[in-house]
Amino acid sequence: MNEIYKKQFDEVANAVLLIAAFIGVWQIVFMLGFWPKVSLPSPIMVGETFLKIISNDVLPQSVGITLARLVASFIVSITLGTLIGLTMIKFKGFGKTLNSFSAGLLSFPSIAWVPFSILLIGFNEFGIMFVVIMSSVFSIMISTYSSIRNIPPIYLDAARNMGAKGWMAFRHVTIPAALPSLIIGLRQGWSFAWHAIIGAEILMSIVGLGHILSVGREFLDMSQIIASMVTIFVIGLLVDRFLLHKAEERIRRKWGLDHHR
Repeated sequence: MNEIYKKQFDEVANAVLLIAAFIGVWQIVFMLGFWPKVSLPSPIMVGETFLKIISNDVLPQSVGITLARLVASFIVSITLGTLIGLTMIKFKGFGKTLNSFSAGLLSFPSIAWVPFSILLIGFNEFGIMFVVIMSSVFSIMISTYSSIRNIPPIYLDAARNMGAKGWMAFRHVTIPAALPSLIIGLRQGWSFAWHAIIGAEILMSIVGLGHILSVGREFLDMSQIIASMVTIFVIGLLVDRFLLHKAEERIRRKWGLDHHR
């Protein structure tokens, strides 16, 4: 237990040192005056902007709205991606065809879905959710398909020899064996969804973190833009590091896949 706490302390200390060094370099560059203040504000100026948009509730409300949209859309993506992925496993010909098709759509830029969504659905919540879903569902779908398809056959053969069939084999063998890979796919899907929600809000919304970025651009307020970017980075890092990454580590330890103890 002490080793775990020491490892966590070292990680936090390294992160603090990295942030301090970054801010120090930023301040030095600002003082040297390579760019005008309107293009590169100082860390203090950005901090003041943070305090302003927090005190007037703009940032807290924007974070809440963005996360609500993101969570709702991502739940739909997980549901659809998992169901379609399982269907691809069940029907092999359909699975191979759709897997190749989905790989192409996976590389499709999320921002490219925005004009399609605007014309198809309009400037509303469902239009934003559509962009997020289309940007992340293919990752979940391919992850589900590949994770189950790549389970070592010996696991399933052993389960059948011991009498496990149907739902019992799926629940006690297939899901546990595929779970580590599924979590990795979930992290990737979350990353795609996080990218998509910001791009969609910049072009399709009057509220949210993306809208704060858009307002900062329109009023040439680089402090607000940087404050928004920092918020987006921190939220993405916290969710991935303390939720998805922790879930992956726990699952890997449970199934004896963690070789770096």
